[in-house]
Amino acid sequence: MTEFPSPDNAAFEYLYELYHKNLSSFVSESALEPESSPEAPSTPADKQYQRAPQVPLADPDSAAVPGAIRRRASYREPERRPITDTELATLLTYAYGEIREVDGEPRRPVASGGACYPLELYPIVLDSPNIDAGIYHYNGRDGALDQLAAGDYSDWLQEQWTWITSADTVAAAIVITALPGRSADRYGEMGYLLAALEAGAVIQNLQLLATELDIGSRPHNGIQYRALREQLRLRSEEYLLSSVVFAGRAPGTGD
Repeated sequence: MTEFPSPDNAAFEYLYELYHKNLSSFVSESALEPESSPEAPSTPADKQYQRAPQVPLADPDSAAVPGAIRRRASYREPERRPITDTELATLLTYAYGEIREVDGEPRRPVASGGACYPLELYPIVLDSPNIDAGIYHYNGRDGALDQLAAGDYSDWLQEQWTWITSADTVAAAIVITALPGRSADRYGEMGYLLAALEAGAVIQNLQLLATELDIGSRPHNGIQYRALREQLRLRSEEYLLSSVVFAGRAPGTGD
């Protein structure tokens, strides 16, 4: 009988590591090539339909748009800005907390296939006046933090997150993982895709909330996945998806 490697083995390739590698079998090689040279601007051009008739849109109703959407942007050169317990609670609760009920069942502020809610959030607190530095798990049901490790993880975060240095003055980071098995009974292997889409909604919520709280934020996917998996002690069925880091003040808020 063939012996397969354990999913917890360091040599095992996780689903998120294989996902994009296998996209090339579905699209042509030319479609995977960059559209511009390294010297050209990196901003992609919108797709154009030259022969299609155009219907001009009306002017948008800017009064109906929350200010956070207009101002949302990733931080660039943040100043030192600690994060308080109330701010972290606001970020976590209104990004992915149980904020209401429908027919007696808890609901969160994102669309979730079948309301399965496969995501987990792990705050890493580096600089706070009233939360001990350390790595935590967000317990949405109890509205609490489960402390997984205590101590200052500033150097560790700089080592494991690409492009984050001491100049970024990061106060906290929230790591987003998924347990697609929660959706598997209903959606099968689509559970992974739905979890990834849900993570995008959580990232947007976190950034909009941070903007309202005058906190700089930035999604970061350039992370050392295996190091984070080991530090968070994730089991093989829990997949690391993304992270959002918080530093300084939100762009456009002034002094």
